[in-house]
Amino acid sequence: MAEPSAARAVRALRRHAPELADLPLRELGHGLDNTAFVVGELVLRVAEGPDVQREAGLLAFLAPRLPLAVPVPVFADGDAGVLGHRLLPGRPLLARTPAPGTAAVLGRFLRDLHAVDPGAVRAFVDEEDADPAEWLGGLDGPAELLRVVRSSVPRSSPRRVVAHADLGAEHLLAEGTRVTGVIDWSDCAVTDPALDFARLHRDFGPAFLAEALQAYGGLPDAGPRIQFFARCAALEDLEYGLRTGRAEYAEAARRSIAWLFST
Repeated sequence: MAEPSAARAVRALRRHAPELADLPLRELGHGLDNTAFVVGELVLRVAEGPDVQREAGLLAFLAPRLPLAVPVPVFADGDAGVLGHRLLPGRPLLARTPAPGTAAVLGRFLRDLHAVDPGAVRAFVDEEDADPAEWLGGLDGPAELLRVVRSSVPRSSPRRVVAHADLGAEHLLAEGTRVTGVIDWSDCAVTDPALDFARLHRDFGPAFLAEALQAYGGLPDAGPRIQFFARCAALEDLEYGLRTGRAEYAEAARRSIAWLFST
């Protein structure tokens, strides 16, 4: 029987920060690949698959190079699969309306992230093909929406950048009018830059996307791929929300479907 995530978190805590081991452990959130707990000012993210030591190396490398905060590792326990980092301020933007100017902030953030030399992070992340046709495998959802997706598969792009690759509202922290951090880098890869704009389009709409792209400096010919990846991501979130009872994901997906499939 697999060891529960909370038990793995406590095991790593006793090994790396024993002074916090007797404080209460509170679940902060969970997704497909990890569960996050907080104890004091320390976040313990328990991964189901990714190599937390590689991710820790990636974060330490990226932190001084990006204009927004990312989790800076305190420890990485490969045996327990636990990454410990300081708690960043703010709350996820999932089910929230972003403040004016947020799109431009994220566009500039992606400009700097995508400018990172892929060769400099080869020890920490893999290259992913991002072939749109492969996204159809296992995709589920209403039949009429699946027909639209299957009939609009764009050509893949040869362009590769260092991408977060899961830049959805749940991984963007904000406090008041300020974006305070970008979390959960377990899917980071050298891949198509369109992936980083797709979830912004899915979660915040076409006007937000246009503003982010303008601040980024433009991404010629990426429109069809951004639209396609966004549609697939919306259907994935709808299925995830319905399957797990996470209403916030299902409701957000239904809202995004309204603009992603409006044509």
